[in-house]
Amino acid sequence: MGLAPKRTQAAGTLTVLLEQVPPFSYADSEGRAQGYAVDLMHELLRRSDLTPQIEFNSWAGIYQRALTQPRSLVVSMARLPEREALFHWIGPTAARRAYLYRLKSRPDIQVPQLEAAKAYRTAVVREDAAERELLAQGFEIGKQLDRSPDHAAMLRKLFMQRNELIAANSTVAQVMAERTGYDFNQIEPVFKLSEQSLYMGLRRLEANQGLAKQLLKHWDLMRRDGTVAAIAARYPQVTLD
Repeated sequence: MGLAPKRTQAAGTLTVLLEQVPPFSYADSEGRAQGYAVDLMHELLRRSDLTPQIEFNSWAGIYQRALTQPRSLVVSMARLPEREALFHWIGPTAARRAYLYRLKSRPDIQVPQLEAAKAYRTAVVREDAAERELLAQGFEIGKQLDRSPDHAAMLRKLFMQRNELIAANSTVAQVMAERTGYDFNQIEPVFKLSEQSLYMGLRRLEANQGLAKQLLKHWDLMRRDGTVAAIAARYPQVTLD
């Protein structure tokens, strides 16, 4: 009887951490994971001989899990300076443009420069990249920043005028507004907060070195053979650069 084939270091299962942020990742009406980043993840893990164990959570919960559970993959995350040394970065997967938004019915809210936004209350998603960027610029939680667990709650606060501004990825803000019944045409950007790329993230640990190498190898092949562009073409809201 022959020996069973030797499994690679990357073989097995990988916990995949997802947030409800369409069009990147979301659960459909039957609870199945869908979205651009989900499609990328499935193809990457298929090529890497890995089986995903998918978990949905708030962004704060995802980030904490990613830091404490070695074999866990975040499918869509901004590459901030404070996160740089903590993760292996797989990507870039998509462009991210974050803005401060106001209701069009509130032209009195003026933000000619970022400092001016400190005069208003801005809704942010807890531990989201936009929150981290504003904290780095001297904004304070509980003073200028009002934390929300997710994008739906953040939008609700804006439309109920509990907050004057929201800080959000433009792609997610538009799709989430449509999915939660709000008219995106009733809001407008007043200040561009940042522009950068999104990546998949795997905790940078010695135990993850082989896994990271395997994932990065297959990501590069997906990029070069046109798979990434083909998947992006299914999602007109997503831009690669």
